[in-house]
Amino acid sequence: KLKPKTTRHSARALGYRSDMSGAASTSKPKRHFAVSAMAGFCSGATEAACTMPFDTIKTYVQVQRTGITPIGAAKEIYKLKGFGGFYFGLPAVLVQVAGKGAIRFTSYEQYKKWLQAAGAPKASEDFVAGLGAGFTEAFLWTTPTERLKVLRQNDIRSGLNRYASLPSAIQTVRAEHGIRGLYAGIGACGIRQASGVGVRFAVYGRVKELLTTDPPQIWQSALAGGITGCASTAMNHPIDVVKTRIEAQDGAGKKEYTHTVQAFQSILKNEGPKALYRGIAPRMIKISLGQAITFTAYERYTDLIGDLADSMGIFAAAPTRVAAC
Repeated sequence: KLKPKTTRHSARALGYRSDMSGAASTSKPKRHFAVSAMAGFCSGATEAACTMPFDTIKTYVQVQRTGITPIGAAKEIYKLKGFGGFYFGLPAVLVQVAGKGAIRFTSYEQYKKWLQAAGAPKASEDFVAGLGAGFTEAFLWTTPTERLKVLRQNDIRSGLNRYASLPSAIQTVRAEHGIRGLYAGIGACGIRQASGVGVRFAVYGRVKELLTTDPPQIWQSALAGGITGCASTAMNHPIDVVKTRIEAQDGAGKKEYTHTVQAFQSILKNEGPKALYRGIAPRMIKISLGQAITFTAYERYTDLIGDLADSMGIFAAAPTRVAAC
């Protein structure tokens, strides 16, 4: 009998399916952690450039108390700042998302290795490793950059233009609040990132398994990423509203929101449950589109950077039996 031809992509597809079914995974070269970091950085930057307008609209809706609609917010942003207003805070977002992608995928791979070495249940590996990756990125990177991004986006509404550039924003926050000012909302940000990343990694592999043909197609990765983004957004949007309210507080003096629990209770008491879902439409679009781009781009960048590194003889690693994630 003739043996079917197996390509590099079909091997990866089999790796996805065997990992989720519990069977032995396909043998393939183990990528150096630097490849994961660079692929995560590139995929994060690609996602940020494409989805920034939706993030700006989402933040604008969340900080308003008037119940403005996303379409109304988009009109106001354009009226106040023109098309460039949709990209307010872009430098901070590019720095944030690109660095976040590098930390997320690298730490996820590391946590998963530790879980496998410890004999953790296979069904929980993706979710638990995602939780760890989410907390790691929130502490090391996401909280301070998210704070700077939200302050810059809030300039649209306030009209003060206090955070016109990334360096000046850092200096202003340090002068008025100290280094701790960059970590305002770390509790809410940590919960949002951990829950969101955990769900995304847990759901993505299983959805991809159901969709993947041999060889896998780009649209399958994109669709799996989009479904994953919708699931995580629906689950943790209220904590995102809380995070944004805390981070948008500017200037000295008494703060309306002092910590995560108090902010959640205050919004619920004064504005009702609906306030915790403000901005969910643009965020749903932003996250689902963003995850479709991120997961798809990450797989392609991993192949591209890994193959380039192999051809140059750097980041060399011996073949090992691992499952794609």
